Amino acid sequence: MRWLLACVLAVSSSISNAEGPIYAEVHIAAAGVNHSNLDFNPYFASVSAGTFVRQGIGVEVFADSGFRSHKKNGFDLEVTEAYGIGIRLQSPPVNRIQGYVVLGAVNYTIKQQANATESLGGSSINGDFTGMRISVGIMERMERWKNVLISLEYRHYNADQPLRVDALLLGLRINTP
Repeated sequence: MRWLLACVLAVSSSISNAEGPIYAEVHIAAAGVNHSNLDFNPYFASVSAGTFVRQGIGVEVFADSGFRSHKKNGFDLEVTEAYGIGIRLQSPPVNRIQGYVVLGAVNYTIKQQANATESLGGSSINGDFTGMRISVGIMERMERWKNVLISLEYRHYNADQPLRVDALLLGLRINTP
């Protein structure tokens, strides 16, 4: 993770001066995780940083950290962490509103723990998954602060496993001038 972030930041610093602004985002997310025909709704926080390499095309890194698990049918599930890199394709603004799509790679960890019972013994399983990240979102530029935007995003992590991770994210983004 550190080497990936260092590479992107090095590229970002050289490109941003010539091609466009650097941005950073923070999100609060409500996830929907389907595992073994059970639906869980854990919460996580996400941060992203990136730069535009061309008009409307950006490169970004992101990291997620779980902060609330969800219990159901004797199991407790949490998205403990995720990180990755993506390409952002962003529309030009129309009346302060923009749409975007992010396509990239993700590595995420799911922790599933059985509640303490005699038959299951309170065992815990951590699963690491690598796959694709697909996000679709909209942003609105704040009228008072021109470099601040609020966003609403749908995100999907696809690891080709019998596990589905979807999330709705509410975010705040800051662009450099």
